[in-house]
Amino acid sequence: MFIYDIYKKLMPQSKKVMPQSGDNSTSVRQARSALTEEAIIQAAIASIEEAEDFKVVSSRQLSKKSGFSVGLLYRYFKSKEQLYANLWMYFIVRLHKSLIKKLEVFPNTGTLRQLMMLITEHYFDDLANRKRNRVVPLYRLYIQSSNEPENIAKPIDILIEPLMDIIQKNQSGTMRALDQNEIRVYLRAALAMVRSDFLEGNPFFGTQPHQRVILDALVRLFQK
Repeated sequence: MFIYDIYKKLMPQSKKVMPQSGDNSTSVRQARSALTEEAIIQAAIASIEEAEDFKVVSSRQLSKKSGFSVGLLYRYFKSKEQLYANLWMYFIVRLHKSLIKKLEVFPNTGTLRQLMMLITEHYFDDLANRKRNRVVPLYRLYIQSSNEPENIAKPIDILIEPLMDIIQKNQSGTMRALDQNEIRVYLRAALAMVRSDFLEGNPFFGTQPHQRVILDALVRLFQK
């Protein structure tokens, strides 16, 4: 299974195709496969949380924690390193999806600055609770193991549709109409502004000035 497959699997689909009667067995196998992959990923997450250095976690430990044989682990992931590399995309997609829930309840009368505060706080709060010495190795593994490292920023595109919906319905008069490409570029720029200082271990990360700079930049990009 390729790393980018996790992103595509966790992204919401615009259309759901109902299986035909002849496809039932295939659908069951796919569902079982997805559950197995999820169990393996959750075992890897638990291992990272328990170990000081996830690299010392053995395949046998992962097997015991997930409940699957070592052979089955390697059926889904070519190596232990590839499994851990997959976790980067898993966490990123989950982080973006959790923001969608907040965007869906954003009031139509809310201002642009309030919206940008919601978004920036979401990412700063999450990264502030992450241990950099564990996140950075996963990031490096992802870059090394991925067949499509150029797609590392693509998962944030999941926010384009809900943001367009907010802008179209907003009644505050503070937001300008934007097309999908504009929102995509702005989101990826914002992601880089937040993530770079965290990955580099820059002491500026997460400080009030850092958060204010990014908030002000986003407001300028999206405002009327």
